[in-house]
Amino acid sequence: MGHRTSQLLIARDQQGERMRIGVECGGTFTDLVVLDDEGLLRATDKVFSTPSHPDQAVTSALRGLPAELRDEAVLLHGSTVATNALIERRDARVGLIVTRGFRDVLELQRQDRSTMYDLTYRKPAPLVPREWVAEVTERLDRNGSVLTPLDDDTVRAALTQLVDQGVAAVAVSLLHSYADPAHEQRIAELAAEEFPGLVVSLSSACAREFREYERTTTTTIDAFLRPRIHQYLSDLEKSAHGLGIGELHVMQSNGGMVPARAAASAPLSMLRSGPAAGVAGAIAVAQNAGVSDIVTMDMGGTSTDVAVVHDGRPELTTEVSADGLPVRVPMVDITAVGAGGGSLVDVDSGGLLTVGPRSAGAAPGPVCYGKGGTQPTVTDANAVRGLLRPETFLGGRHTLHTEAAREALRPLAERLGRSVEQTAEDVYQLTSIAMAGAIRVTTTERGYDVKSYTLVAYGGAGPLHAASVAEELGMSRVIIPPHAGLASAYGLLTAGFRREFSQTFLTDVASLPADCLTPVMNRLRATAREQLEAQRVPLDDADFSFSADMRYQGQGFEMHVALPDGTGTTADRLLESFHEVHARRYGHAESTRSVQVVTVRLAVTRPRPPLVLPRVDIDPELAVHTEPIIENGTAIDAVFRSRRSLDVGTKQRGPAVIEDGTSTTFVPSGWFAHVDEHTNLILERS
Repeated sequence: MGHRTSQLLIARDQQGERMRIGVECGGTFTDLVVLDDEGLLRATDKVFSTPSHPDQAVTSALRGLPAELRDEAVLLHGSTVATNALIERRDARVGLIVTRGFRDVLELQRQDRSTMYDLTYRKPAPLVPREWVAEVTERLDRNGSVLTPLDDDTVRAALTQLVDQGVAAVAVSLLHSYADPAHEQRIAELAAEEFPGLVVSLSSACAREFREYERTTTTTIDAFLRPRIHQYLSDLEKSAHGLGIGELHVMQSNGGMVPARAAASAPLSMLRSGPAAGVAGAIAVAQNAGVSDIVTMDMGGTSTDVAVVHDGRPELTTEVSADGLPVRVPMVDITAVGAGGGSLVDVDSGGLLTVGPRSAGAAPGPVCYGKGGTQPTVTDANAVRGLLRPETFLGGRHTLHTEAAREALRPLAERLGRSVEQTAEDVYQLTSIAMAGAIRVTTTERGYDVKSYTLVAYGGAGPLHAASVAEELGMSRVIIPPHAGLASAYGLLTAGFRREFSQTFLTDVASLPADCLTPVMNRLRATAREQLEAQRVPLDDADFSFSADMRYQGQGFEMHVALPDGTGTTADRLLESFHEVHARRYGHAESTRSVQVVTVRLAVTRPRPPLVLPRVDIDPELAVHTEPIIENGTAIDAVFRSRRSLDVGTKQRGPAVIEDGTSTTFVPSGWFAHVDEHTNLILERS
């Protein structure tokens, strides 16, 4: 996913006590918006982000606010800092301690490969090189029984070896420690005694689940990120306090918000912080519009992130790939494709047009930004098509150099034997097809009928491609939220508290006792309460909901199943729920086959704060223009109008371009746009 557009949104809580400030910090822009109590804009600003020091752009934007808005405000933050740090792998001096005989767990990995027929394929490089892996004497069986006690002397020797090699953090992943964490906890105690200040990550705390390779990679990534995220949040919190901000909260990848101290202790939770905020914002917008089944499409400068929301709830996953490495942490199931506004356009060795996955990023950015870019991007193609006007781009705050974009596309057009305008439209269509493919992965391939869903498109570039993507998928309805370039910031303000806890509990459902999963649920609940109370998280109004990862015996993967009755769940109800989920996903269920529970999970949530979503300040008297655009290879006249000029109930048929200060919406021929009571822009096929 890499760098993304950043947003900053501010709203006063409904009690009028303090402002809530939401910041999504990424690689292209930092947007600032102040909302009044009715959700209308009071002020906006846009500054370029500072990817090498993301907190600087945030504090720069905050300084532009009046002091009374910052005073004791709550700063809500979403970021791709964790993802970008992992991609760059700078100063990755992490050591690993394992059970004797398992030194090569990171090197062996798994037998699968991401590209089946690529003869040059190489497995992703481990975060920890083999020479920084140390073994200790100990052994547990899969039930947590001690086969070989932990030898403290081997632990001291391993720690000394790694520290002498210059590691800055140590990951500890012992065999079957998910069943009993005592040995790992003892290693942490010895590390604190022998080397105070050394960062130590335990697999039993990061991912208390089976599968040694995945658990170990997750722990090494946690050890790598922990000092970086702690430093980043500390710097941001210090700068924010200096500007009068009262509290800092951080968006997690699971769509929930936690205090900064909790995020610093669980850095893995920030891997998809920014994209998860966008999904939360899209859900809030869709609920306002009376829609519960949506596909979200967040197109920023580098990538497009898509997710499925069924019955108002996003799909969750418990394992993702981060820079090619598996990470076992619950998060919103988001599929990313390297097709954003800044994605680079080229012609490959076979003479075919390509878009992405490389991006121009914030520096130098697209050619038309005039910041030194020379290779054309998707944004340049849209400017050449006439969909982006220099005088109105981003509310007129930044000038576009359309002629420079045209000249950058010309060499590619000549190689393809096409005109510059035709090539620009080809880029647009290829980008839309790539995004439609990502949506098929999250819908059709998982048993959902995508045609019955509504597409919610946002991000700086999403509304430009929304109708084209919907057309490709056979979808008939699109929602463009107010100020669509800021939808991720809405999510930061609408998200409530959420933390996840899990423990492997591998057993056949048929052998479960009468109280079913109650003992392991109670242990998880006690663990959650202990940790959250230590982080001073109020739990009076918290909800504790359980789920389980289940599978047919012999399967190599699990399915996420909500536990119907909490601690009162019976084995029969558990089986019924699993078969329903399996049938929906794969079209069949085998009721006579043995079923296993693999992992029990707990989600602790608190209600989200009240928020009046932003509205468009409508002014029907604003002028409407007609200018040429490129559609179907030829120049045709299209209506250009401000989004503010569209009153509730007003219809605008395509071709039309609807502009606002954060994004541009394209309504192609055969589609029309109208405005609902919440000032959402609705696109529908004629």
